[in-house]
Amino acid sequence: MSRDWPVSPLPRREFLRRMGLGTASAVGAAYGLSVWGPAEPSAATTRHGSNVASARGKTLVIVELGGGNDGLNTVVPLNDNRYHDLRPTLGVTEPILLDTKLSGDEVGLHPSLPKLAARFDRGNVAIVEGLGYDDADLSHFGSFAIWWSALGGAGGGAGGAGWLGAYLDGTVGFDDPLAAIGIGPGPSPALRGRESFATTIANDNGLQPRLPSWLQVSSFEAGESLAQEWSDFTPSQVDESTLLGQVQRAIGLTVKARTNLAKVLSSAAESDTTRPTTAGVQAQRARYQDASVAYSLVLAAELVQSSAKPRIVYVNGVGDFDTHEGQSARHPALLQQLDDGIQAFFDALPAAQHDDVVLMTVSEFGRRPAENGSGTDHGTANVHLIVGGDGDGGVRGGRYGEPPSLTSLDRAGNLVHSADFRRLYATGLQWLGVDQTSPILGDDFEAFPVFH
Repeated sequence: MSRDWPVSPLPRREFLRRMGLGTASAVGAAYGLSVWGPAEPSAATTRHGSNVASARGKTLVIVELGGGNDGLNTVVPLNDNRYHDLRPTLGVTEPILLDTKLSGDEVGLHPSLPKLAARFDRGNVAIVEGLGYDDADLSHFGSFAIWWSALGGAGGGAGGAGWLGAYLDGTVGFDDPLAAIGIGPGPSPALRGRESFATTIANDNGLQPRLPSWLQVSSFEAGESLAQEWSDFTPSQVDESTLLGQVQRAIGLTVKARTNLAKVLSSAAESDTTRPTTAGVQAQRARYQDASVAYSLVLAAELVQSSAKPRIVYVNGVGDFDTHEGQSARHPALLQQLDDGIQAFFDALPAAQHDDVVLMTVSEFGRRPAENGSGTDHGTANVHLIVGGDGDGGVRGGRYGEPPSLTSLDRAGNLVHSADFRRLYATGLQWLGVDQTSPILGDDFEAFPVFH
């Protein structure tokens, strides 16, 4: 049964008044664009209390594999018989053998990752193994809170600042809400700062939203955008001591960020024959579904090519890696999408920019080594990837870290990590020009030597 809801015209003033009763998050959601504000209403202090150095012109792209990617089937230990004992049906039998240039070292990538394997053999992929943390939390939210905050569960996913937000606090502050851009269904808590802003877009359509057909608002011009209407609701002076004033400020920031981001995406120099044209990149992105890894990463490539490229692009919501069941079909499909997405990202970049960008994967945890029915349970230690372009000034490919033992498991049957996951973050921060990580990560962690 369906209902035809009565629709009556809504006066402009009443529409704007009702908009003011919403929350800042609702404002961003209506755009397909969000602006992360301070983690606390009064943010006089940060976790560092001092500025953080930054490398100009470099961009770190992070791809979040939400749900817990199965690292053991992503990077396969070919010379460990215990692997197939633990996974008699789900084990990968014909991985792509990688050329690690180490005698007796036999490791392979899942056969759904042929493009990434070729990139590894060219020396552009760093495989970082054995990453985790003590007293692992096996719940999605709990472990993500730790990964987002990088402070051992100090609340990155529960209202506190994220590790990338802490980086933004010490570099750009409130001056540039486009220094970090998230692409996905919602902003990542990793980007949330105490003295900075970050912007998130769901897709390129969120930059110029039109009024929905079901919303008949009197005195709106045909085709008028929400950005134009919301701009009427953002006076130059607002009283931030009131809820309405805080919402007005959030709307103003969102409108400004949307306007600037639209300009950024249209600013690629068409006369530069070394870079793909804007139309060409947009046509490439149009081949993919909005929610695909490739779509998001080609959109990220557009941002990187812009006249005001971000320092950080954070991509999330690209698939469900929580493979409790049906893993033999689901996981290969997810890895193929990741493989295609990474290739599409670098294909969309001009060769001259390949040395200015690295891509890094994150996930809240790995999977348990032993299969359970048609899938695997939540695990602990995991492997992650740092991927560079085809130039000589970026990533130094190879294997880093120590792969966890498949025979010396913990009491729950999980892998024992060999390196703190914050060393991965320290590596990403090193790319951004940060040498001392304690202001951001709570301690100084050694970066993996993956860069030339």
